[in-house]
Amino acid sequence: MTAAAFHRSLFAAVAALGLAASAFAQAKPPLSAEHAALVSVTAKVQAIDQTTREVTLKGPLGNMVTFTVDKRVARLNEIKVGDDVTADYYVSIAAEVRPPTEAEKATPMAVLKETAKAPAGTEPAAGVLHITKAVVTIEGLDRPTKTVTVMGPKGNLATIEIADVANLPKLKIGDTVVITYTEALAISLQKRAAK
Repeated sequence: MTAAAFHRSLFAAVAALGLAASAFAQAKPPLSAEHAALVSVTAKVQAIDQTTREVTLKGPLGNMVTFTVDKRVARLNEIKVGDDVTADYYVSIAAEVRPPTEAEKATPMAVLKETAKAPAGTEPAAGVLHITKAVVTIEGLDRPTKTVTVMGPKGNLATIEIADVANLPKLKIGDTVVITYTEALAISLQKRAAK
C-alpha cells in the first residue's frame, strides 16, 4: 500500500471508528483514547501465502489491505489469487494528545509489521499486524458541528466528529496527536460465489 493510501485509510479509520472526545475525558493526562472494531470487506485476492497465511486484498476503490488469516479459519487452501472474497478482520486505533518523541518527529509517518496477539476483547489468537503510526496536529475545533480537524504529516486534512462537545475545551489548536492504526488478524475469509 502506498503512503497516500495508508493516509486515506488512516483518516477514514479515525472517522469510521468515531474517535470520541468522551474517551479523552475518561483518561488521565496525556489525553488518550483507543477503539477497536470488526471490519467486513469484499475484495479481490491479490496475493496469498499459504505458509504464513498472509492475504492481500484489493477493495472496490482500489485500496489494498494485507493481514494474516487466523489458523481457525478452515479451507484457506481453496482461496486463490483473483478470487472475490469477503473477509472479517479487526482494526483498532489509538490516539494520544502529547508531544511527539524525537523518533516520531524524525519519522512522523511510519508503517510497521510485527507479530502480536489479537486485540483486547477478542478470542485469543496471534498473527501479523500492520501498524501505521502518524503524528497529526489539531488545526480546527468546531463546537456547533462537534468536529475536530487534524493535519497529517503530508499536509492532508481530516475532519473527525466528536461524540461529546463538552470535551472540546480539553483540546486546543496546535495540539499534537499521535495516532496508531492497526490492521490485524482476519477471523473469517469466505470465497464469494461467481456471478
